[in-house]
Amino acid sequence: MQENSTPIPRRWERQKATIPISLVLEAAPLHADDSAFTVDVSPRGVSIRTKLTLVRGEWVAVVVKGKKPRSIPALVVWVQKDESIPSTFAGLQFY
Repeated sequence: MQENSTPIPRRWERQKATIPISLVLEAAPLHADDSAFTVDVSPRGVSIRTKLTLVRGEWVAVVVKGKKPRSIPALVVWVQKDESIPSTFAGLQFY
């Protein structure tokens, strides 16, 4: 993996969890990834894997799939591209 930005130290303990989500770019709502999923979660944030190209400082909406989907606004705080597969790993902070 090639690192694109320096990760910010974690303030909250994270738990591994693979949860299917939809990810929507705030600046371009028609750009969404319905196949994204979480890698780990905490009360204030989440690490995700997505097909979207994300940029640190960008706002996204995280939609947890289920019976009552809910949109959670989040800020992209770090990004890592995986060149071996067409995926981006990112850390998101909830607001």
